[in-house]
Amino acid sequence: MIVGGGFKSKVLPFPFSSPSWSSDGNRVAFTGIELVGKNAVFNVYDAAAGGTEITKLPGTTGGLSAVLSPDGRTLAFARKREREARRPHRGKVTVFRSVSIWLLSIDSGTVRQLTPWRNGLSAYPSSFSPDGSILAFSRDWQNRPSAVSIRLDGSEETVLAGSAADPAYSPDGTRLAMTTLGRPRTISRKGESLTFSPTELAVAAADGSGLTRLTRTRNLELTPSWDPSGQRIAYVLFSPVLNDFSALAAGDSVMEINADGSCKTKVLSVPKVGFFGPTWQPGPGREAGPISC
Repeated sequence: MIVGGGFKSKVLPFPFSSPSWSSDGNRVAFTGIELVGKNAVFNVYDAAAGGTEITKLPGTTGGLSAVLSPDGRTLAFARKREREARRPHRGKVTVFRSVSIWLLSIDSGTVRQLTPWRNGLSAYPSSFSPDGSILAFSRDWQNRPSAVSIRLDGSEETVLAGSAADPAYSPDGTRLAMTTLGRPRTISRKGESLTFSPTELAVAAADGSGLTRLTRTRNLELTPSWDPSGQRIAYVLFSPVLNDFSALAAGDSVMEINADGSCKTKVLSVPKVGFFGPTWQPGPGREAGPISC
């Protein structure tokens, strides 16, 4: 039971959506699931660092992938739209599916749409630049993923890298960490098989140039996050197995690596427990510095 922000209800943090800190580390935004009778409703919540002062943010119903601006005054989030229709001999089928990005002004409570609805187009916010003027996001257009940046007025939309996702600005704004797609891999078990594309960690300049792969894996590496010093990156590693493939969004290990690709280190791993979205708390005195190895 969470009590705060003038309301009392059953709220569960949505496990497959990373929390997002303000630049001073004093506020955190997260996607929560509110149980209203027998229905589960998604909203975005804001809280103090210690988990107090929890507030349901207006205009964020259905919100996913919440990202707080460095000054804590703007929130980016994703919203999904689907439409079904009946087809002869097929029953109900999805004829329209899109995910768009929205911006909430926390001061005024106004919400506006940043990216358009388009069938087959999905966009999920990932990271604000340190000055808050640019939003990096993951875009999937008809199964073609890319890392993209856009100004908050909707101008200067720029593809930073193809076959990439989860772009995250470094604390000084000069670099991006992201995940890139590797070559497809097939796993088999008891006569069943599944093919997927591994994702690997990479860094690039803030404009997407000089993309450099940090890791080589046959698994999935997800949701990179910079430490406040800008010298190491945390992420999750998921090793898929066929009978558990529905857990794709969660990682089975929390990892760290230096920004130059050295000293890859497993921080946490618990059998049959999934992790998602490790996120460094920013702010002075919280710099971790490079890993020694």
